[in-house]
Amino acid sequence: MADDINALLKNLKFSEEESVRVISSNIVTNYQGFEAWAVGKIMAIEKPNREAMYRVLRSLWFTKYDVNFVALNEEVILVKFGCVEDRNRILNMMPWLFDNCLFAMLPFVKDKELETYEFNISPFWLRIYNIPLEYMDRQIAMDVGKAIRELVAIGKTGMEGGLSL
Repeated sequence: MADDINALLKNLKFSEEESVRVISSNIVTNYQGFEAWAVGKIMAIEKPNREAMYRVLRSLWFTKYDVNFVALNEEVILVKFGCVEDRNRILNMMPWLFDNCLFAMLPFVKDKELETYEFNISPFWLRIYNIPLEYMDRQIAMDVGKAIRELVAIGKTGMEGGLSL
């Protein structure tokens, strides 16, 4: 039945009278707050319960303002943060997992088509064991990061930050 409806919708066309272009005089307020939005996609074969995911992420994020989730399609979710600071903090704390599935997020870009968001690259924290202490410095961390892929950022220099870089 859904295929039949989709086939009919593909053939739907406006008449000359119906095809009058609508221009909003209030276009600025339509995008109000979009700077604090993100677009997310759950990377899973079997999609988890969205409502449960929303509840868990809200409780983990500890945002200053409410976070709202809007399902844009079967895979993509619009995440509306209450302020830009909350969005930036949550994006910087990625990756986010729910039910052992990656929830990849990107900043919302005004006028960008949904299909053009690229969720195939996501930053990850990397932990490597058994590196001799004398090699635990900023340069080795950068070399290891570059050998794996593009290096986004690394932590403190040397052993000042403990046994992690």
